[in-house]
Amino acid sequence: MPNSIPVCRSCGSENLELIISFGYTPLADGLITRENIDKPEYTALLDLVFCPDCGLVQITVSVPPEILFGRDYPYFSSVSPSLLKHFGDSAQNIIKSRKLDSNSLVIEAASNDGYMLKNFLEQGIPVLGIDPATGPVEKARESGVTTIHDFFTKDLAEKLHSEGKKADVFLANNVLAHVPDLNGFVEGIYTLLKPDGVAVIEAPYVVDLVDHCEFDTIYHQHLCYFSVTAP
Repeated sequence: MPNSIPVCRSCGSENLELIISFGYTPLADGLITRENIDKPEYTALLDLVFCPDCGLVQITVSVPPEILFGRDYPYFSSVSPSLLKHFGDSAQNIIKSRKLDSNSLVIEAASNDGYMLKNFLEQGIPVLGIDPATGPVEKARESGVTTIHDFFTKDLAEKLHSEGKKADVFLANNVLAHVPDLNGFVEGIYTLLKPDGVAVIEAPYVVDLVDHCEFDTIYHQHLCYFSVTAP
């Protein structure tokens, strides 16, 4: 069952203000098969709220991630040429600026089908992907990208740390907005970084959502909508 949050996901404030309610809606990316077309769809409340205490825009209901990103999750990052170019260029910039080599380690949370980590692997730089979706994980492994089939959490980070895993670069592209436990996720990144390591995080910008009326980007996978000022 989905969980409704009584407080802000970031600062814990109870002072949340409703922006808009879409009511109960089906899940995005929940493609219906012919066999299931006559069955009721899973729906959950979709209310967008603002926290005036820290500035974070967020939705109030967390659908269990096993439902959102489970076995039939259909999104493969490598199908988008523009995305591949963007993250390919980003990878090359990171390799150059951080002077990465065969002694380095790049870890990515929500690594999907290995779309970005392959750029590092092609230059002999060790990588480790972490992703919960079965199809993309299988595709990544077929490409030679070592991938853990799991959600990235603080507990997983501590386990990997105990096994000696420490990252020169930790990547989190378009995933922070999907995370129910923001503070735990960020703490997990810190746990896995070397003292001189860096985290590279990319997330949609709430100002673009407002300026371009991108209401179709408000759905259950996107729990948070970040601004420059929101922690």
